[in-house]
Amino acid sequence: MRGEMIAAPMAQFTRSKRNSSNRFRPQLDIMEIARVSFRSLNRLRMMKLPWNRSRTETLDEDIATIAPPKRKRRVRLLVSVLIVLICWLGVSLFVAYKLTSRRVPMFREPVPDVAWGNFETLRLETADGHSLGAWFHQGKADAPAVLLLHGNGGSRKNMLNRAKLLSEHGCSLLLLTLRAHGDSTGEYNDIGYGARVDVITAVNWMEKRCPGRPIVILGSSLGSAAALFASRDLGDRIAAYILESPYRDLKTAVWNRVNGALPPGLSTLAYYGMIIVSPLVAPHLDEISPVDAIANVPASTPVLILAGALDRVALPGEAEALRQRTNDRAQLELFEAADHVRMLDADPARYRQLMQSMLDRVRKRDTAK
Repeated sequence: MRGEMIAAPMAQFTRSKRNSSNRFRPQLDIMEIARVSFRSLNRLRMMKLPWNRSRTETLDEDIATIAPPKRKRRVRLLVSVLIVLICWLGVSLFVAYKLTSRRVPMFREPVPDVAWGNFETLRLETADGHSLGAWFHQGKADAPAVLLLHGNGGSRKNMLNRAKLLSEHGCSLLLLTLRAHGDSTGEYNDIGYGARVDVITAVNWMEKRCPGRPIVILGSSLGSAAALFASRDLGDRIAAYILESPYRDLKTAVWNRVNGALPPGLSTLAYYGMIIVSPLVAPHLDEISPVDAIANVPASTPVLILAGALDRVALPGEAEALRQRTNDRAQLELFEAADHVRMLDADPARYRQLMQSMLDRVRKRDTAK
């Protein structure tokens, strides 16, 4: 009887595999064999017939190995996808955190010993609790006062070459180290947005130290962005803006960096990963946009934008976008041989001429008041 219990289902299986011409197809359906075998074993168990238990368990294991359940495969696939997703977002979060953190610990910035200037060291306290390092050089009483702002990862010493040029025109100079850089406090660097408070603090100090003089801001990269973010609060207190290598907005700046560092495909993956995690490290992402902030500069205030044709960090097209946002009021000067913030090095004569022209324009407007 036991033989009949097994033989009957197998015969049924054989008949189901015959084609219309009654010829047997030499192909086996593994899942059907498994179902037939399970049904036979279950019938034998229900009839309480003698059967080798170890053989039953071995057969069950073999069938499970041959035909794993679909649900297990789906669970494994889901787990694999989740692991990849967590790794992707985890790496993106780490990179975004590093990009918005202070690059090096605080370090001393001693007063420079230069023949062309006599600097004094200052500490300026911001309204939100930061302490900023600065150097001040007193110029002529009839010359503009210039606030110099460095780029990302730098400090005020990076602006000494511009300061030397401006000192030749008798300008008073304030070289400021922005938060999360150099000897200034702070660990979080949002590429100029928070530093707008530093700019306002410096302008307040300059108005007290150089009363009645027109104030010009010369910002380099991050420094130019910080100046523009402060322009809403500063209004017409600033006589002119000189912006070197400004970026369009933070999203564009991030894309330029990952696109230049990673191959195609991987750069796109890295970019969108950082955009997804940005609320955790840059909650004001959409507001970190110099191209929008420049609209706050009063229409009567001169704006000079300097860009390098070889710049791959802040592309020349970004400078053009800022110029267009001012309804073409801003003056854009493109240096063909310049990389990022290297306009003075690429063409010193032209850079000097542009500075002199802007200072003359500021003096003329100040005299006309």
